[in-house]
Amino acid sequence: MISINLKGVFAMLKKALSGILVLILLCGFCPLAFTASEPKETVAPAVMDECGLRGWDPEKGYQYVIMGWYPYAKDPAITKKNANDPAMYDPETYSEEAKAPVLWQVLDVADGKALLYTTYIIDAHQPTVVDNEKDAKGRKYPEISDYGETDLNRWLNDTMINNLLGDEPVLAAVTEEKYGRLYPLTDGELMTEKYGFQDQRFYEVKSRWAYATPYALNKKQHKKYGSKLTKDQKYGTSDYWVAALKRDDNGQQKKGRYLQLCAGIADPHERGGTNIGHLSFGYLNRTTVGLRLALRLDTSKIQVISGNGSIWDPCRLAYVEDKETENPVVLTPPVRPDPTPAPTTPAPVKDRPKLETPGPDVTPVPVPDWAQQ
Repeated sequence: MISINLKGVFAMLKKALSGILVLILLCGFCPLAFTASEPKETVAPAVMDECGLRGWDPEKGYQYVIMGWYPYAKDPAITKKNANDPAMYDPETYSEEAKAPVLWQVLDVADGKALLYTTYIIDAHQPTVVDNEKDAKGRKYPEISDYGETDLNRWLNDTMINNLLGDEPVLAAVTEEKYGRLYPLTDGELMTEKYGFQDQRFYEVKSRWAYATPYALNKKQHKKYGSKLTKDQKYGTSDYWVAALKRDDNGQQKKGRYLQLCAGIADPHERGGTNIGHLSFGYLNRTTVGLRLALRLDTSKIQVISGNGSIWDPCRLAYVEDKETENPVVLTPPVRPDPTPAPTTPAPVKDRPKLETPGPDVTPVPVPDWAQQ
């Protein structure tokens, strides 16, 4: 008679089943493991539109455009005595010699529109205007349920866009979108790989690093209340606003007094490097956050008239009426006393990402005969 050690058999079966389970997980048969290992969709090369613009390209990087005229350097009229007077920073009365052309990068060209984004932080402003320190400390300002309800959104579309592009013919080609004609990007747009941004919300994201102009850093928004925009002492980067509210654990925007921002000040206590580029949030009356702004242009109404699209030779745009006719009307931008793109790239800093751009010897963008200057 054969005796069977049932206890030993069960032990062997248990060991075998454990081994099979490990193999299943290692081979990726677990749905969670399989999903996590799937490669992300690659971004296709950008195709140049007939207007001469193209979006971000994984090989060529961004195409740059120079458009608009805005305060850049310190106004000679600003002294120690009046430096805290907000009136000294009004773009309408700011010294012309302290202004400069504005540099933009083309994120995307699709569906008859070109999405442009300022390469630099060009200004600073509160989302909700609070004029005195007592109300600010007491949080006596309204809650909002969408970025579109902010004072910032109204100011950008009622005032700043005219200061920025008021004498540019292409202003007529700027399209009306959800938040008007001029706005910060949303958090979703700042995580769009097609635009050249890393699809990551938290920790260090170098594709979202940005630098502020001297004007933006020096501007005082209130005479007795609030601080100026700051920059990281090592990397030179600054915070800028995002057109989205603070989100809850389910990813939904939360009604309240907080707007998202892209972090520009390094936090050595956070994991993931410097933490610059992290999508965080700030209260609505905060004065220490800058403006990096976007707009969309109707490609049927614009045309590149010069430049190769590099940061050294950015494209210039004309407004075009009746482009499909035999004799289109071409309205060119005003001639500036200094056509040099500004602001210039900050001094090299170790580990600071370089601006992706074609070299200075790239062939200029082809310009149709009817658009030749």
